Amino acid sequence: MARRIVNIFSDIVVDSFRLERSNDDQEKVLLGWKNFAKKDISHMDQVVLGFLAEYWSAPLRRCDRPETDQLLQVYSPGVRDKGLWKRQCQETARILEALEPGLLGRGQVRAAEILNGNADSVPLAGLAKDLEPALYRRALEILGLKWDLKRWYRDQSCTIEIKHSSKARWDYYPSGFVKWQPTDPPATLDVSYSLSLSPKLVPGVTTYRREQESCQMAPGREAVPDLLIVLDSSKSMEGHSLNTKTHKATLAAFKACQFAHQQGAEVAAINFSDRYLVQPWTRNLGAIEDILVEYFCGRTNIPGDAILELARIKKGCLILCITDTHIQNLYLEWEHLKKASELGKFVLFCIDQAGRDRQVGDALGTLGKVYYINRLDDLIMLVVEAAEQAYKVGESFISQE
Repeated sequence: MARRIVNIFSDIVVDSFRLERSNDDQEKVLLGWKNFAKKDISHMDQVVLGFLAEYWSAPLRRCDRPETDQLLQVYSPGVRDKGLWKRQCQETARILEALEPGLLGRGQVRAAEILNGNADSVPLAGLAKDLEPALYRRALEILGLKWDLKRWYRDQSCTIEIKHSSKARWDYYPSGFVKWQPTDPPATLDVSYSLSLSPKLVPGVTTYRREQESCQMAPGREAVPDLLIVLDSSKSMEGHSLNTKTHKATLAAFKACQFAHQQGAEVAAINFSDRYLVQPWTRNLGAIEDILVEYFCGRTNIPGDAILELARIKKGCLILCITDTHIQNLYLEWEHLKKASELGKFVLFCIDQAGRDRQVGDALGTLGKVYYINRLDDLIMLVVEAAEQAYKVGESFISQE
């Protein structure tokens, strides 16, 4: 039963994010739930469906059971605050536990950290943090768990937190009438109301204006930028071992993609060396991670044309490029990179400032914001900081000098 509830909770959160993305996503989400409603569903399924109809104000089948109203109270704060997820999931279980299970929530429990794919067990974050990939693989095999390099990075990323903060909105509303004085703006004079009280307009005597008051409103829906990760996996990045450039860069890329995905963004990835792999725009985080864990160990040739092609599809996207700047073909690809930076928002994380190619770093710096990193341990913190600022309502770290 616990497994079912976790999956139901995941469906609620993920589909709530998708509804905010676009009209196309909204149609797909609602079509899926409408088709589900046509099946022979249990009382639990009916309650969840009825709750979503009210929660999303959607044309789905209603349900008059009291559990529907109880779920509405649990999810009234929304689902964007990750800190509330555990409590919301527990309350969902408490409300639904007495109902007969149905079609919803079947299958393996989903990974709680990223609400994507399936997890055989809870993340082994502490174990992954201290072991090289080969030793971590042996530890998992002893525990009878499945191994892949993605799991090593996923389990480490669980200890990294990115906080999403939204700015409260201020709204103004009319309150009572007060005397309009000659020193007040003429446009504020309420002529109709003033004439309803007296046939003559005497400034300051029979003239009135509507007073305005302000109040703080809850944060509104956010237009989040889609994310393109461009990751260097050349020989100078040193490969998948603890505390190498590759390790820190890949871990930072994993966390940035997970965070963008949680905010409802689409993600794309390019892993490059003397050749490259591309994952076009998707919400399949597993496909992105497959690209990020590749290591080519060749020369550093950045695929500017591939970056430009993805930027054209998602204008206004956020482009995070992580490299040690030993790029050998920069000037051949320069026009492509420049056009991409004009279509999106380019951010460079320059690893190994002391050993970087100064001309390459300075040239890339003209495309957008640059983080020069002296200590490799600072990379993850700076990527986390950039993600927090990039997805903050009303602010963009791109525009800050």
